[in-house]
Amino acid sequence: MDVRMKPQTQRKKREPGGTSELLAVLRKWQAIEDGSVASTTQIMGKTKNPFIRLVMEIICQDSIMHKKVQQFMIDSLEKEAVSLTPEELGEIWEQVERHAEMEKEAIQLADQLRKNCRLFVQRHLLTYLVEDERLHDRLLGQLEDFKRKIYPYA
Repeated sequence: MDVRMKPQTQRKKREPGGTSELLAVLRKWQAIEDGSVASTTQIMGKTKNPFIRLVMEIICQDSIMHKKVQQFMIDSLEKEAVSLTPEELGEIWEQVERHAEMEKEAIQLADQLRKNCRLFVQRHLLTYLVEDERLHDRLLGQLEDFKRKIYPYA
């Protein structure tokens, strides 16, 4: 689906990537995610194959989470700006660091297992798991970026 704006809309816009464009695209994207949830649910209802059902469930749950993230962004622009205080981050930072270590350990285990796995389906599922664990690691890294911004001399 093409999310580019019509030329007449582009002329009215004050800045590239402005808030109104961001909101419009996020809402359009949410509709796509709704369609993905409906589609994967329909596919799961038509098959008893556990592998197909698993793949559709993964996609469905990701689409549900994508929509939550999109709604968070919309709300942060329309209702209340995102805030994060040093105190809020400080209260949980040791736990975040411990969790980050768990994610790194999971990545190492899953990556080693994937490299040694000769079974086609299992190797592909391990690849999915490694990539998902790496995503978690990147998200925690982004929290660390926020921490550096809040505590520039930490």
